[in-house]
Amino acid sequence: MTSPSKKTMITFYVTIALSLVFSMKAIIAGESLPLPNGGSTFLDQLEIDSYPSLPSPNEAALFRWDFSGKQVYQYEFSQIVLVTSEIGNMHGNEVSKASHQSIQGDGKLSLKSEGNKSARLVLENLTMSMEVEIPESDEPQIIQSQAPPIVIQGVQEDGSMKLGNSGQEILLKTLFPIPPKPLKVGQSVSVPAEMPFNAMGSLLHVKGKTDIKLSDYVQVNGKTCAKLETEIDISTLNVPVELKGEYQCQIKGRSIFFFNVEDKHFVAGRVAMLMSMHVEAPIPKMNFPKETEGIDIPETFKMSMDSDNFLSVNYAEN
Repeated sequence: MTSPSKKTMITFYVTIALSLVFSMKAIIAGESLPLPNGGSTFLDQLEIDSYPSLPSPNEAALFRWDFSGKQVYQYEFSQIVLVTSEIGNMHGNEVSKASHQSIQGDGKLSLKSEGNKSARLVLENLTMSMEVEIPESDEPQIIQSQAPPIVIQGVQEDGSMKLGNSGQEILLKTLFPIPPKPLKVGQSVSVPAEMPFNAMGSLLHVKGKTDIKLSDYVQVNGKTCAKLETEIDISTLNVPVELKGEYQCQIKGRSIFFFNVEDKHFVAGRVAMLMSMHVEAPIPKMNFPKETEGIDIPETFKMSMDSDNFLSVNYAEN
């Protein structure tokens, strides 16, 4: 019988090796095959504010930020993430167990105009509290951290921006949805969307769309605001034949945002989004230390994760 210490050691070596070739830094995702059909558990928290409806304009309206001067649009930012993950066992006769994490973050988000019809998005003072389940422990561990600032340059008045592959930047992309063309109440437009997916060192892209609908005009704190609702569905992943194994990913969610049509900025918004991923791939060939001899190494690595996300922004008067 293989000793527990040897099993722990072999699991450690395999996990470290896989982390070098299988980076999921683009998303926190998925749980099982087939991927879940249900949506985010936060969907019922999107529409918690009731604003009086206003008469709709006769003409279609085009919405844009105003980055013509040195405006600074400041927001209170909050984020909740519930993560469920499961990694297949490394020893054949053991049952893998799901682990759970919950993350709460609060910070300041701002768009700072450069005066040339572009701006930089800044997320700072983000305090994170993570609750992590510890194996063989009845009490979860609480980890407090202060995240470094995130700055995204080149945000355009139509809301477009170029992002990197970090998980936080991917989430920020769901904020502040602006329709690319004029809309009347009840009309919607589809915007192509994609997320990077790093599979065993190969950069793939999960593709889909975001439908943006102008659902109403409402009054928020005495201001006329457009109510914009979105449906997010990014779930098409084409895996090249050269990559052995099975890879699945989907990102589905909804959001509701309110845009001040007179002052040309968002006043509030909420996003509920479920990211789901499953990977079953061959384990890379590795040379292990002598103390791990006699341990049966599985040929396939299995990993599943779900990340249920809720984001909220509220305009803070300067």
